[in-house]
Amino acid sequence: MLELAGQGSLTYHSDMTILSSRRSGPASSTPLVLLHAMPLDSTMWDRVRSILSECDILTIDAPGFGASGTGEELQARFGYEKPAIGAIVQGVHEVTQSLGLTRFALGGLSMGGTVAAAYTMRYPREIAGLALMDTNIGTDLPEHRQMRIDGIAAAEAGDGYSSVKDWVTTMTSPTSSQQVRASLDERFHRLSNPGLAWLQKALMTRPDSTAAVEAFDGPLLVERGEDDSTTTHQQLVEWAARHPGTRVVEIPQAGHFVADEQPEALADVLREFYSDVLESEAARNQSESI
Repeated sequence: MLELAGQGSLTYHSDMTILSSRRSGPASSTPLVLLHAMPLDSTMWDRVRSILSECDILTIDAPGFGASGTGEELQARFGYEKPAIGAIVQGVHEVTQSLGLTRFALGGLSMGGTVAAAYTMRYPREIAGLALMDTNIGTDLPEHRQMRIDGIAAAEAGDGYSSVKDWVTTMTSPTSSQQVRASLDERFHRLSNPGLAWLQKALMTRPDSTAAVEAFDGPLLVERGEDDSTTTHQQLVEWAARHPGTRVVEIPQAGHFVADEQPEALADVLREFYSDVLESEAARNQSESI
């Protein structure tokens, strides 16, 4: 089924793909694919998308969020016995393949970055550029385990919101407006409890994907909000050291949800990254044609 959506975009969701997606901007052979944070859906990217109206952008909903099918459906489709980041990777690949994409720029924020890194590990030849934003791409941190266990229990009891409600203050910049916090809170209220429980289980058992920064040829962007308590400057520097030419960006007056807190600044960063990707792809194609 192909449905008209807002902002001149199209929503693709059919029996062919479990995960739903939206594409906007002028069609190209190398779109910018963006994956969202938990517990939001792909509409998290709408403000950035509207600023980058000149760019070919594809956003994909995580399982159980937006118009996507469930994590259990992904497990059944791809043969996973338990919730796994690998199942999301396969779901994203199903979307890109259904659209005939062979090379694209891939970016993800928070959980989306975790999935993007895992995708790059599995399908490195498809990645023309990688943008890791406010994310952790190693195994889950020990200090996060109890938080995830509590979040799973709350979600399975029908109250996943209680496990994320404080994030509007603890994971945003002290300078973020009440309007931003209220918008995040309103969307947190709409989260899918089964979807949240499934994602927390998948994140808790995720593999180490830090080698993703070395796995592909193309531009690498690593970004964090300066007030993001979940990532550090040192972490970005360590990733950058493993991929020559990496752009390291810290956005002022932003915490973890930088697409909401500073969408204009993030859009500017992504515009430059995407331009670098297109330039790199043009050079690559010219080299292959000689």
